[in-house]
Amino acid sequence: MASKENPIYRTVIYDGNTKYNITPAVTNIEFEDQEKQLAQSVTITIMDMKITSKGKWLTSILKVRQRVYIYANDGSKDGEVFRGYIWTRQYSRSNDGHELDLKCYDNLIYLQESEDSLYFSKGKKTNAVMSSIAKRWGLSISYSYSTITHGKLALRGTLSDIIISDILEPVRKKTGKRYVIQSIQDKLYVKPIGSNTTVYEIKAGQNAISTKSEQNMEDMVTKVVILGKQDNNNKYPVKATVSKNTGTYGTLQKLQDIGDEKLAAAKKEAQATINENSSPKWLYEVTAVDIPWIRKGDKIKIKAGDIDKTLTVTSLERSIENKKKTMTLTLKNW
Repeated sequence: MASKENPIYRTVIYDGNTKYNITPAVTNIEFEDQEKQLAQSVTITIMDMKITSKGKWLTSILKVRQRVYIYANDGSKDGEVFRGYIWTRQYSRSNDGHELDLKCYDNLIYLQESEDSLYFSKGKKTNAVMSSIAKRWGLSISYSYSTITHGKLALRGTLSDIIISDILEPVRKKTGKRYVIQSIQDKLYVKPIGSNTTVYEIKAGQNAISTKSEQNMEDMVTKVVILGKQDNNNKYPVKATVSKNTGTYGTLQKLQDIGDEKLAAAKKEAQATINENSSPKWLYEVTAVDIPWIRKGDKIKIKAGDIDKTLTVTSLERSIENKKKTMTLTLKNW
């Protein structure tokens, strides 16, 4: 029986309009929702068996690009947790039987694996740029993240790099606000981190299994020097400096070119960099009993080990077996 201690998963695959509930054949499901990847991935391990109504083996039915739907039930909620495509199909045979491994991705894999050449004139807002890209690639989009006015954008390369590096990262740098990109039921969502309405809890003695925490000074910045354009003597004039915590942690300096920006805008961007990076970073890892509804970008409450705070999930791995269902979360204090 489904419960919060033992959520039940079911897997359905569509071959055209034909629906196959392959749940009885599934022995393991591994979810990955990684920080630096657009698409969520799922690996499904299946023991080959006959579909009684058809008299066919699953190995003869399952093919790449068939649609995959995974649902979860925790006793109080029953809903979809993954929708995507079979991307890789691997068959193996041993004395224990026939086995299939299906590597599946949500529909953002097409943005992750494709290249494009795009042009947007000066003055376009971020949400308009993202809506244009989504429409071009046949995606519905919900954009609730911050927006800025961009200069001319002449973009070429992998779509995931364009979306992250060229479009959304400039917004983060100017506003100091972070975002998460998700596919939910084939719809592209770009939203602020921690915007989930239900905040789940992981507690020692209840659902926590293990915790780790680390503090480090990697990639810290305590001083930003804003440089103007090169002068006739090939020098870059210093237009302004922004600093914080140099007395406590020393000078960790970064140069920022003013480019075509006004000084006030450049200083605002430098201040966002300082606010985000002028203190040591904390990194947390928590393994717990699986909660099917948690996604990358969600805020959750942790009270286990030496952790007692609300944190943001930056990546997630979920391991689903018949007798054991766990998740391992990487979290940051964002």
